[in-house]
Order: sequence, then structure tokens, then C-alpha cells
Amino acid sequence: MTKKHFEAIAEDINTRAIVVYSSDSSYDEKWFGLLTLAHLVNDFVSTFSKFNDNFNAAIFITACGVNKLKLELETIQATQIASGI
Repeated sequence: MTKKHFEAIAEDINTRAIVVYSSDSSYDEKWFGLLTLAHLVNDFVSTFSKFNDNFNAAIFITACGVNKLKLELETIQATQIASGI
């Protein structure tokens, strides 16, 4: 697999993560959806590392954007809890 393949897969995962994050679902449903995607990303990192010695896991994880959206969702939830909303 090449960089082009990794970039396309990361873009697809990022798109799916944005859909989950932006949905009208409950916090728990969004959180579980993003957690599932995060696990998928980790599984892909393990597999892709076997296919290409130049594969950069950190770049791929960042490009997928799942962890960033999950953290943002958790931060919003924590802020709402702290403010009594």
C-alpha cells in the first residue's frame, strides 16, 4: 500500500467521524461510535505497519481525526456537567 491509499482511507474515516460527531444522536451514542472508529484506526495502524515500512502511524491517526473529535465531545459533555446543564 502507498501513501495515497493511506490518505484516502484516513479521509474516509475522518468523514465518518464527522458524521457521527455531527449527528442528532445522544452523547453516549456519539461517544460509542467515535470509540469504535478509534479502535478501527488502531487496528488499521497495526495492519498498515506490516505492509509498508514507511507508514507513519502518528500522521495516520491525526489525519483520521477521530481522537480529536472524541476529545472535543468529551470536553463539551464535561463542561455541561460542570455548569449544571
